[in-house]
Amino acid sequence: MKVEAFILIGGRSTRFGRDKAFVKVGVKTLADRALTTVRESGIASKVFFVAGNEAQFAIEAARLEAPFIFDIIEERGPLGGLHAALSNANSDWILLLACDYPLITPALLQILHGNVSIEFGVVLPEQMDGRLQPLCAFYQVKVALPAVNEIIQRPRTSPPMYEIAAELAPRIVKAPEYKSSIAQSEAYFTNINTEEDLEFVRKNQRKLLGRREI
Repeated sequence: MKVEAFILIGGRSTRFGRDKAFVKVGVKTLADRALTTVRESGIASKVFFVAGNEAQFAIEAARLEAPFIFDIIEERGPLGGLHAALSNANSDWILLLACDYPLITPALLQILHGNVSIEFGVVLPEQMDGRLQPLCAFYQVKVALPAVNEIIQRPRTSPPMYEIAAELAPRIVKAPEYKSSIAQSEAYFTNINTEEDLEFVRKNQRKLLGRREI
C-alpha cells in the first residue's frame, strides 16, 4: 500500500522557548534527523514537512530537503497537523511523525509499517507503561480523514490525540513486538520538550542507541 510521510515541525514550543525543529542533536537538527530516519526506512514514496502557517520557518524552510504543507485550520496543535496531512495525502496511508522524537529509528518505522492492513484505521506503538504514541503512527486515509474532519470542526475542545487514535480501529503494536532493537522501549519516545530533555539526549544517545549515532 502506498505511503506518504508527514513530519510535524510546527509546534509552539512554549516549554522549550524556541523552535525545536532546528535545534541540533549531534550533527543534525531535529527536522533533518526525522527526514533522514524516514528516508532510511524506505517506507514512504514522498516526505513532507507540516508547519503551522506559511510564515513559520520561512528562512529555515528554504534549506530543508523536502516540500512543505501548512495547517488548513490553524492553532489546533498536532490535530491540525494530522488534518493537514490527511487532507493533502495522495496515498492510501500516511506516516505521521513528530520531529521532536530524535531516537526514533528506521527499524522501528519498518516494524510499524509491517503491521499496516486494510482492516485497521491506524497502526501505532504502545510503550511499556501503556501510553500510546499517535505522533509516530500510520493512518489509513479513507478511515481517518472523515473522523478527523468531524472532530476538528467541533466547537468544543478536541480530545487528546491518543483518544482519537483509539477510535480508528487501531492496531496497537506493543513494546515486546518492537523493543528488541534497543534495550529500553521508552527511549524511542524520548520527547524534546525542555532544554533538560535536549541535554539528556545529547549526553545519552550512545547509551540509548548502542553504537548508532544520531
